[in-house]
Amino acid sequence: MELVGSGFTIYKTIDVSRNRFEGDIPESIGLLKELIVLNMSNNDFTGHIPPSLSNLSNLESLDLSQNRLFGSIPPELGKLTFLERMNFSYNMLEGPIPQATQIQSQNSSSFTGNPNLCGVPLQETCGGEEEATKRNSYLQPKLSGNFHH
Repeated sequence: MELVGSGFTIYKTIDVSRNRFEGDIPESIGLLKELIVLNMSNNDFTGHIPPSLSNLSNLESLDLSQNRLFGSIPPELGKLTFLERMNFSYNMLEGPIPQATQIQSQNSSSFTGNPNLCGVPLQETCGGEEEATKRNSYLQPKLSGNFHH
């Protein structure tokens, strides 16, 4: 699917939700600089979330929920300062949620249905901290009260 042409660059809202679109979300979508609302939910999109979405500096609403997207949420999306509403729920995303105010201030429902996603605002802490704590507890010597001099 190619979304860029001279007519597309002025679009403010694109809603292709509830179709049967499949395949990757095109990188070229990042060229639609005037976009305020992008709703691609309830499709069969696969692949990664394109980092080029971070070029949509006027974007206020992004809904990529209920697709088959995988990989991580690009940290570059954290630079979208106007982004008020986002929904990544019910995909196959994984890894830590980027630490950006507008992303972490979202309701946890925006991220549910991605069993391998972790970090704020979800309750699941990311494995690095948990695993490090477990490893350290096994490495600590067990001291007993029976010391002989």
